[in-house]
Amino acid sequence: MANIFITGTDTGVGKTAVSCSLAAYLSLKKGYDVGVMKPFESGSAGTARQVTGDAFALKAAAGCPDDIADINPYNFKAPLAPEAAAVLEDAHIDVTRVISVYTRLTERHDIVIVEGAGGILVPIRDGYFYSDLMAAFGSPVIVVSRLTLGTINHTLLSCRYLESAGITVAGVILNDLQGEKDIASQTNPGMLEKYLDVPLLGIFPHVPDLFAQGVNRERLASLFEENINCELLP
Repeated sequence: MANIFITGTDTGVGKTAVSCSLAAYLSLKKGYDVGVMKPFESGSAGTARQVTGDAFALKAAAGCPDDIADINPYNFKAPLAPEAAAVLEDAHIDVTRVISVYTRLTERHDIVIVEGAGGILVPIRDGYFYSDLMAAFGSPVIVVSRLTLGTINHTLLSCRYLESAGITVAGVILNDLQGEKDIASQTNPGMLEKYLDVPLLGIFPHVPDLFAQGVNRERLASLFEENINCELLP
């Protein structure tokens, strides 16, 4: 298994649900020592020491003992792109530090799952985007996208941009965020399979109460195993 970077076509597409489920699946079902990383988190508690937010969900899902400061090196109050959030807090983002933390995590674990924020061209600092961080990490990327209307354009654009930048796209996971059964949601998977140059790994189901009672590792692992083609994972 390779380290995996989970990105999305946009914010709010379900990257955390997929990342947590993948971490739980690999650790519980496959027996890997799984590390996780959320390099930048914005709009949660405003501090890496608060037990809320995506980073802590990832930590719980993987069952890893790493310090939250390694899992989430930068945490900002405002729900903005890292560059904009850092400007508001007069904070300096050191990308070299982030890469160094990632390298340490890869040396410590069998697999590291990294969750991005927003999409691939979200700016991290002046002139440096998430796609640049993906290239620096060098791990295969899974793109999470909505199941509903508009996903064909967003998904193809994201995948083709990543491929043009020399970044390996391992596949796409569609997330059934709304549980709708409209014609677009029914036909989108087939259309994407026709035009994607990478595998459509599966459809993550609509589970509105997924984190309602905290992080249930067994449930997350089962959801991933039952709905995603795990044999195609990098």
